[in-house]
Amino acid sequence: MSRTAVPITLEACEQALLEKITRQLSVPEYKKQRVRAVLAAATGMHNQDIAHQIGLNRNEVGKWRKRWAKHHHDWQQSAATLRPAMDAKLVLHWLADEKGRGRKNEITLEQRAKVAGLAQETPEQYGIPVTHWTLDHLVTVSIKQGILGTISRASVHRILKKTTCRPTEAATG
Repeated sequence: MSRTAVPITLEACEQALLEKITRQLSVPEYKKQRVRAVLAAATGMHNQDIAHQIGLNRNEVGKWRKRWAKHHHDWQQSAATLRPAMDAKLVLHWLADEKGRGRKNEITLEQRAKVAGLAQETPEQYGIPVTHWTLDHLVTVSIKQGILGTISRASVHRILKKTTCRPTEAATG
């Protein structure tokens, strides 16, 4: 069973704007592909043909076609005096990746702060007979203190790199 693609209709000024975006050097190529998908959809092409022409797969073309149609419809339905002007920034916002993609942070800000605070103390306070922290020692003490159930050396290193305060010469070895 084949599905019908969402129809796209563009006014002349909208088409001109989208074509202008595809020529801008400051716009990344992957965003230009999305705009080209919308432009091709407005000509009545099928998703499979658009995908072949611009280098996306059929499902991606359908996603950007639907996304454009939804935002464009909502934009048209809003009061003319309240809606933002259609410009490149608005179009690229409509065709941007949605939030929520990618891996979620498993270490909270509070836990990060505690690991960074731990690095400010001396290892001797925790029964470690050295004068300077190593990543391995910070991992071990973070787990023993119950700050985290588990943490890698790389995560501790990233936390220390991002904090404004530096540990008491935490070694990277």
